[in-house]
Amino acid sequence: MTTPPPRSPDEGSALRLIAGLVFTIVAMATAVIGFSRLFTLLEAGGYGTPSMRTALVILGVAGACLATGIATLIWEISKRYEHR
Repeated sequence: MTTPPPRSPDEGSALRLIAGLVFTIVAMATAVIGFSRLFTLLEAGGYGTPSMRTALVILGVAGACLATGIATLIWEISKRYEHR
């Protein structure tokens, strides 16, 4: 019986794939929350209030999570399907 060769650290990783998916899903959920808070706030006429700032911070966090998730997924896919 032969043992398989050791994995190279540059190969694809299930952990990286799951982390990218989790970041992307969290970003979508956070964006929905941020936009709903922003819409209800703007309908109430709360321009320039601290709650407006909170809604924008939530949207910023959603954008950061989305960027991290997409970058991680691209990194994983490029490592997984890289031709050597």
